[in-house]
Amino acid sequence: MHTYVFTLISGLLSGLALGLTGGGGSILAVPLLVYLVGIINIHLAIVTSLIAVGATSLISSITYMKQNLVRFKVAFLMAAPGILSTFLGSLINKKLNGHLLLIMFSFLMFYIGFRMLKKRNIENVKSDTQNILKILFFGFIVGFLSGLFGVGGGFLLVPALYLGVNLSMKEAVGTSLFIIFMYGLFGMTSYIVEKREIDFLISAIFVLGGVFGGFIGAYIGEHINQEKLRKIFAYFTMAMAVFIFLENIGYFI
Repeated sequence: MHTYVFTLISGLLSGLALGLTGGGGSILAVPLLVYLVGIINIHLAIVTSLIAVGATSLISSITYMKQNLVRFKVAFLMAAPGILSTFLGSLINKKLNGHLLLIMFSFLMFYIGFRMLKKRNIENVKSDTQNILKILFFGFIVGFLSGLFGVGGGFLLVPALYLGVNLSMKEAVGTSLFIIFMYGLFGMTSYIVEKREIDFLISAIFVLGGVFGGFIGAYIGEHINQEKLRKIFAYFTMAMAVFIFLENIGYFI
């Protein structure tokens, strides 16, 4: 029973971060499933994260949709190449050591968080939503890393949308949530096709907690300053990167 309680709590925390930052839930899900819930099989934790974060993201994005902050054209363009690249990433994931994956994940997270601390060079820059090739490129890269690391990709999507496509921070968060849902769906499908182990009960409980946390996070995000939101995302990402690195480096020393 305690496993299910911790799963519910993990979903709540993940959903809270996801609704607020558009990517924090993705970063939290795998570590929570491994260290709090106690899923020893990291690859099982990864697919559970894909399913749970994907479903929670769709629900959390509703708040942003109501404010017209989800750019659907950008979302579908970025998700399209992810159909292929997420599948490729999950194939490579199967061949790599789980702890090595988490260490690689931590380095990437820290770099992204550091980049997000810096303001854009031009403050009121226009959205670059018409650059289809750039959007498709970001979609392919984020989709691949989503399948490889088992996260919805928000920790990359938000910076890509904010720094690369030049959306506002709140637009980046809202659009990221919708894309995460699509990436999660693609990733789950690839696992099912490969007939890999999936715990749907744990996933469902995680989603239940994530629904409540997601609405709370999205509500807070709706009423917070854009610059504060950007800094929260950056510092949270870097802190989680350090934690994950320290937890896994011991397996190689």
